Amino acid sequence: MRESTGRILPMRPSHIAACDEIAALSEPWKSLREGIDFARYVSLKQASVCIIGRETAGFVVFTAEPVFARGGYLRAIGVAPARRGQGIGRRLMSFAETATARCSPNLYLCVSSFNRKARLFYKGLGYTRVGTVPGLIAPGTSEYIYWKRLALQSRKTRRT
Repeated sequence: MRESTGRILPMRPSHIAACDEIAALSEPWKSLREGIDFARYVSLKQASVCIIGRETAGFVVFTAEPVFARGGYLRAIGVAPARRGQGIGRRLMSFAETATARCSPNLYLCVSSFNRKARLFYKGLGYTRVGTVPGLIAPGTSEYIYWKRLALQSRKTRRT
């Protein structure tokens, strides 16, 4: 039987330590030896977590409002190593896409050239590589820009 993919909730300060640990064990942060300023994104209400039981199984950080070429921007996504392959990453992406589609017709993200698994993951979700920025994060590597056109969700209007 497949395990539950959990509940997606706004990230709170109490989730930050678990998210820091997930990032430290995940690409590209593991190779780059960098972290994510989760507290900043919590304060901006741009971070969410997937909770299974009492465990933080994954996170997603994104800006739904158009910030680039009429699109939102996925800043980071991570799933705890023990929870990979259970659909949590897909669920977090679906959450970000649905939220973004309410106000932006596109979603963009960057993927490090050395992060092959992530590139395959996004391609499998329908993202298209539309650009390359050489040396943005580290010498000898590139950041690939990926894009997906979203089905714009109309906001429900009240009839009086």
